[in-house]
Amino acid sequence: MQNGGSQRLQSAGFVPSMNAYAGMACQPAGPAPSVSSFTAMSMQSPGVTPNFWQYASVQTPPLVPPPQPAVNFSNAASVQAPSAGFTPNFDGQQGMNAQSAGFSRNAGMMSQSAGIARHAGMGNQSAGRHAGMGNQSAGFSHYSGFTSNIAGFTRKPNSQPDAEPEPELSLSPKESTVTTSSSAMELDENFPGTIAPGVCMYAGEISKALQQLEEVFTAGFITEVEYQERKDKLRAMVPVKAATIPVTGARKSKGNWRPNKKRDRNIRLFLSSTFRDMQAERDYLVKNTFPKIRESCAKRAISFSEIDLRWGVTAEQSESGEVLGLCLEEIDNCRPYFLSLIGDRYGYVPRTIRPEIVKKYPFIANLPYPCSVTEMEVLYGALNDVQEASRALFYTRDISVSSAEGGDNEEKLNDLKRRVRVSGLPLKFYKTPAELSSYVMKDLEDQINGDFPKEEDPDPTEVQNNLHEVYAENKRRGYVPRNLLHDEITKRLFGDGHGTGSSVVVVTGASGMGKSSLLANWCLSYTQDCSSNDLVISHFISCSSETCTFESVVGRVMNVIRREFEIVDQLPADSKEMAREFPRWLSMVPPSVRLVMVVDGLHHLDDVDAAQELRWLPETFPTNVKLLTSAATDSVPYNVICKRNWNTLSIPSLTRYEKEQTISQYLNMYGKSFEKEQEERIVCDDKTSVPLFLHVLLEELRLFGVYEQLNKQIAWYLEARDTVTLFDKTLQRLEQDYDASMVRQALSLICVSRRGCSVKELLDIIGVSRVTFTPFLISIREYLTERAGLLTFFHSHMRGAVVSRYGTQTGGPGYTEAASKLAEYFEQGEGNNDKRRKADELPLLLLMCNQMPRLVNALCDLGVFLELYTQTRKYELKHYWLCCQRSINANVGGSLALAVTKYEATKTEAVDTARTIMRVARFLREMLDYREAEKMLRKAITINTKANGEYSSTVGKAYYLLAEVFWNEGKLVEAEPYALKSLAIREKVLGENHLHVAMSCCGIGELLIEKDPPRAKQYLERALQIR
Repeated sequence: MQNGGSQRLQSAGFVPSMNAYAGMACQPAGPAPSVSSFTAMSMQSPGVTPNFWQYASVQTPPLVPPPQPAVNFSNAASVQAPSAGFTPNFDGQQGMNAQSAGFSRNAGMMSQSAGIARHAGMGNQSAGRHAGMGNQSAGFSHYSGFTSNIAGFTRKPNSQPDAEPEPELSLSPKESTVTTSSSAMELDENFPGTIAPGVCMYAGEISKALQQLEEVFTAGFITEVEYQERKDKLRAMVPVKAATIPVTGARKSKGNWRPNKKRDRNIRLFLSSTFRDMQAERDYLVKNTFPKIRESCAKRAISFSEIDLRWGVTAEQSESGEVLGLCLEEIDNCRPYFLSLIGDRYGYVPRTIRPEIVKKYPFIANLPYPCSVTEMEVLYGALNDVQEASRALFYTRDISVSSAEGGDNEEKLNDLKRRVRVSGLPLKFYKTPAELSSYVMKDLEDQINGDFPKEEDPDPTEVQNNLHEVYAENKRRGYVPRNLLHDEITKRLFGDGHGTGSSVVVVTGASGMGKSSLLANWCLSYTQDCSSNDLVISHFISCSSETCTFESVVGRVMNVIRREFEIVDQLPADSKEMAREFPRWLSMVPPSVRLVMVVDGLHHLDDVDAAQELRWLPETFPTNVKLLTSAATDSVPYNVICKRNWNTLSIPSLTRYEKEQTISQYLNMYGKSFEKEQEERIVCDDKTSVPLFLHVLLEELRLFGVYEQLNKQIAWYLEARDTVTLFDKTLQRLEQDYDASMVRQALSLICVSRRGCSVKELLDIIGVSRVTFTPFLISIREYLTERAGLLTFFHSHMRGAVVSRYGTQTGGPGYTEAASKLAEYFEQGEGNNDKRRKADELPLLLLMCNQMPRLVNALCDLGVFLELYTQTRKYELKHYWLCCQRSINANVGGSLALAVTKYEATKTEAVDTARTIMRVARFLREMLDYREAEKMLRKAITINTKANGEYSSTVGKAYYLLAEVFWNEGKLVEAEPYALKSLAIREKVLGENHLHVAMSCCGIGELLIEKDPPRAKQYLERALQIR
């Protein structure tokens, strides 16, 4: 059936795929048609599992018809499916009404089911607050198929599937009507802490609803009269204050909590050009344009990198045929981003092309004439498929400034330029590198904003979720499921049907035994089969530098609980408070929901504030909260776990069967297999019972190319005593396959760095071309992991092998050499202006190399200082500071003051300058350098007074800090007038009942407590009255 106005499909048990419907109806009987472009459809069938995309409305009334063949639906607008056991998969919906339970994570749904997922644009009678659509909740969605009784607001967290159906909503462009059962605001009396009449929405929700209402009206879905009427009702609402809303205990999403998977936020731009005539342009782009784009992207959690394999290519590399294959492979890796600079030269034409490259890229065989590498890049990256190359950008020099020396193969070059012009792809002409830079900057920013809209930028929580999911997927690669272990974990956590199981299960074992892989795979299999009332949170501590603190573990769990159950309590800001409050937050999970926390790698925790002693982790948990975690047997957390008598599961070595399955599965991925005797030799070696050892061995043997010598190579690798010495043999192989000096330097730099190194940093420091470095990088990717654009070791055993082979232990010769090079790179700042990156690496490198004068200079770099002087990192800054003072008795405060003076001379914005100076002053006060702190504060007062006048909150704050400085020095008489001045300013600017006024009163009271107790009492009592 095509383009039906209203169809009833008499079938049941079918599994349709539905896209963009108008409407459907299904009852038992009839053939299995293909349906497109419907207006109305109703499915009265149980067990239906459709995939819905882009609807206007969906409903579901229960029937139990016999199974029928599959039906494919597309282009419909409204779906009604009142069925029992209806289990649809919704993604990107515009509107649905479902009387069956189990819908989750859907935008723009109307439902009477329990546990509708947490998204704006939802109208429902289930638990949770939703600013968006539907039944009688306030607000509109800017999608078609939604309307709302603006005056109404319904909260029914415990709605049953057999509740009264929602009032039918009808909405069409310019002719919309709303029919509801009630026009008055309705509050369910079962709602915990029912809001008083007249209070129906948060202030932010009202604002958002007004915006969405305007979008609906602009799109033509409601009339002007309706728009004005609903707008007036919204504005008449009394906004709810967040603090007055109690914890509801209602769950916003039914089912398991999983990360919100968004597309990869990595951009790799392939830069294509000839070499000799584009030197200036490439220099300008690489040194000026791309760093700016990279910095802009980083602020939005987007990773940007440019790939220019033509940079520094030697004649020998070109003649060997290495370049073309690498270029074409990188074009694939970078798609759809491709940038071509076409100048006055046609480029190098290879004399021969390797057969394997022609086989892999068949278009080469069909070329009408020998083409240059540059033209083949342009063809493969853009012209061969213009529609798929929508992101390709072309730039060519204006003919008036073209090179006078003339180009090679001019006829071919002109033909290439002609084909680019007629392709319809963006092409711009420039006269100078600076003009080119402005075009590239604008075009790339437009592309990035189009592909990654700012409104879709992930919040920090989503970034963390995606990070953990990627890490878990890496751990699942080549994993042979150990079903007995999976079953044992499940049994220990949840019991065997006769008990509730243990609150905590700890997987233990030596490093390399596969603990992380086991937990990653158990988590995946469990979330696929568990109850819809289970909330599963997985956290892999070694995932990144941001996930390895106990605050990141506890904060992430708290944040999920807060979002899932709409808890209004603010997250603790202090780490001690966070540890203290963690048990209370776990108790907020409703008894009907089972929370399962999977925390991998307690031994990888940063041991700040004795985090590995696990004082932050409760010893007991609520009955509906479960913890699955892991720890190495030679670690501090393992000892604590044993003292707590938690349920431990020691991960066993691989069995013979598991080894055989691992070997078979791994080699099958690459179309390889061992002879029986070879496999037997590997299986019978005890060291291969360690999963990591076996994995590394198989990877090394897979890369070995001479099959006739395979037996000898197997024997050589099996000579390794353990996994670390096996990795040492891997390093030997890498030194033979690639430049030994490059291998040593690259791995040593990664080893001594704090967070890892980017590819650009490695190339800049080592001084090799990307063409030379890329094959090595590809070969070692298996043993590296990339976190926020930085390469670091995936396995601690690899780091151990590097330390042993290259002497990169702290104080070793290899460490000093590599750390000095890395420190010099960040000190010079050439090609790297990232202050956060510099603050992460440089101070620690200089401290470990005992370069104290240079460390003082680094700390007095205000960019580094401001990155370190934050709530979470200021103790690290203080540690560096004290080390400098103790080691060389340096006047660090004076050096910092001098840096501030230089900073003033370069800044024109007075407010920003004063703010920076005040931060410096506060730090100096904390470090007891009162003399320099006083100078900084007086300077800040002068600047702020000139900019904003004497009565401003910033000036009042500066006077308050100045009073504190004198008070800390014991100079109470000098402190008093500044404290009184601060109070007077704050009263006038902020009002007499402001918190900062209370703080000033407290300060004055403390100053006067000995000198004038009656006055002190007056100020302290006033402070109490304000609070």
